[in-house]
Amino acid sequence: MRVLNMLVALAASVAASYGAYNLIRSVGPADRTGEYGFGEGATVSPNGGDLFESRNFALVVAALERELGADAVLQSLTVDRTDAGAVAHVGGRRRYVDVDASGRSRARDGDPVEPAAVLSLGLVDAAAIDRIVAAAEKEAGAPVESLSLFGNRQWSVRMERGEPDSFVANLDGGALRLPGEPNPEPIGAAPDSLLRAANLGRVLAAAREAAPGGRVRSLDVRPDRVGFGIEQDGRELRLDYGYDAQLTSRDIRPLTGVDTPGVPFDRLDARMVERMARRAGKELDEVRYVLLSHGSDELSMHFAEGSDPPYVTAEL
Repeated sequence: MRVLNMLVALAASVAASYGAYNLIRSVGPADRTGEYGFGEGATVSPNGGDLFESRNFALVVAALERELGADAVLQSLTVDRTDAGAVAHVGGRRRYVDVDASGRSRARDGDPVEPAAVLSLGLVDAAAIDRIVAAAEKEAGAPVESLSLFGNRQWSVRMERGEPDSFVANLDGGALRLPGEPNPEPIGAAPDSLLRAANLGRVLAAAREAAPGGRVRSLDVRPDRVGFGIEQDGRELRLDYGYDAQLTSRDIRPLTGVDTPGVPFDRLDARMVERMARRAGKELDEVRYVLLSHGSDELSMHFAEGSDPPYVTAEL
């Protein structure tokens, strides 16, 4: 009798377990295979291959548009073979977006933004990936490990091994080169070049508004950035701007160097770079940078390596 009771209890336990299993299958847990990071789709792209192919990287771009909006700006974007991560600026705060191999995503908000170079999401072209990966793997004889894109509109390429182990490339995937090497594709005359009067004018207006009553002690104008040293209230305000007159850094420090009050903003003309290049018989593509040094009211314009003369000067 005791054995019979034990068998009945065991049968009841099995029946209860089976019933519970069927109940779980009918009401949960929820199927999460369509969510970020779950299932095979977390590491396998639906088109085959990986995110280092433009057809799959397009899923990353689409996910960023979905999470951020088509008009979003990115501070950085990092891509591995099976996932990608972006830092964007949305509503005055950082927003972090993760994307898996299938283009599924998740987002979370972070701290308030600080000045930084940012890049419009609309400028990110999936087709650039194929060009970068092919050129880098041919050059190094090794696979690409990761790709990163920053607000300076350059891709950074890390290799799994080989020599060299890193490269940089332009936004369109061209001009692969070693970090620190000059860009072989001149950008001085590009539509968004800060050497152009229209773009430089926006930067000068932004700096003047940021430092009312200030006097410029130093100025560094390049195709992709402009830096100021401004005397204001007995200190030096350092301002750096990138494309589209974006403030990328701001710093206040004690006055150093030559004891000079600097020049007023009224003496800085947005057309001064174009005019100076024209008088020197040069195109903007040939200009590397223009400087106004501490204690001087004279501009120096420096040309591409090998130019004769290498630079010219002119009074403001």
